Amino acid sequence: MPFFEVDGQSLSRLSRISLADAEIRERRDLQRLLRVHMAALVPDVLVIAEEFGDWEDSRRRIDLLGLDRQANLVVIELKRGDTGVHMELQAVRYAAMVSTMTFDQAVAAYASHLGEPDLEARDRILGHLGWSDANDDEFAQDVRLVLLSEDYSRELTSSILWLNGKGLDITAFRVGAYKLGQRLLMEFQQIIPLKEAEDYQVKVRNKQLVEQSARRAQVAWNGEFYANYGGEHRSWDDARKYGFISAGGGDWFSRTLKLLESGGRVWVNRPGMGYVGVAEVLGPPVPATEFKVETSQGSRPYLDVGNVSERLASHARQPDRMEYFVPVRWLKTVDERDAIRETGLFGNQNSAAKPTTPGWISTVNYLKDRFGVDE
Repeated sequence: MPFFEVDGQSLSRLSRISLADAEIRERRDLQRLLRVHMAALVPDVLVIAEEFGDWEDSRRRIDLLGLDRQANLVVIELKRGDTGVHMELQAVRYAAMVSTMTFDQAVAAYASHLGEPDLEARDRILGHLGWSDANDDEFAQDVRLVLLSEDYSRELTSSILWLNGKGLDITAFRVGAYKLGQRLLMEFQQIIPLKEAEDYQVKVRNKQLVEQSARRAQVAWNGEFYANYGGEHRSWDDARKYGFISAGGGDWFSRTLKLLESGGRVWVNRPGMGYVGVAEVLGPPVPATEFKVETSQGSRPYLDVGNVSERLASHARQPDRMEYFVPVRWLKTVDERDAIRETGLFGNQNSAAKPTTPGWISTVNYLKDRFGVDE
């Protein structure tokens, strides 16, 4: 794609130069710039690590590691040179190596990248994902690849197109440099999938995955609710003692509590631990400042008598961060150390849900047996 400088009535074509001639180095310059400005190319990606290589028996490092808003990891590989030789195979290898990363490992990597405490990194990642708390069942279910090279051989582009056709998600950018007087201009042109046809190509790829999607098809809701009760700042002992579940930190996190219907049965998951209880919903969500519990001294505000964390207390009078409580009558509960967590059990990032996947039906049947709950 030629570029021109307009000067009066004339057009002067700009000559493309190599990154080497532009004195753009792969790690010192290109990687540094993209680390900060990746969102300009791939808007939903947060860079969480640079030169990531936290695995045994390998000295290989991922140039940049990102996380998109669907909780997919994003391997970003750069290549200065004229063909990007073998970079797709290298990126696929990295994707396989990083695919087992957990949420906590991502937090640790991001904290190291930022030079900040884990708690700050955790909150930033949760905000990026729009989650109320960690959910390893939803985290890193797929790995995307983003390749940036000075040029691509036909062999490389053929490989990328074939891999995308098999269900991988690879985006490729061609990087160009141009001199305009003393100024250096850089171009990042998305070549795969073609930007103009991206929606169409994504639809084609999705069509190839119809059978997989069909296995995850929705079914009729079985009448059983799901809820997350997560975060170290929320006391499970208090929830059991006083009869409640809660969520907060913003409307996105608390609004799904309104799905819970009085008289309904809700299965409660403690993210990162497992299912800890099943209860009957007794009423609608109540703001933290209005929620009361029964004590030996009668009905008292929970904020006055509960094991209230500093975080929960500090948000209590902030309408946009406030915790909301749902009163429940526990049918069965277990200690956190005895939480029920098995491969294949349903998990969801929302504070509450009315699941319509086949996996929820099998999960409820399994939990009924484990908790000893009759129909």
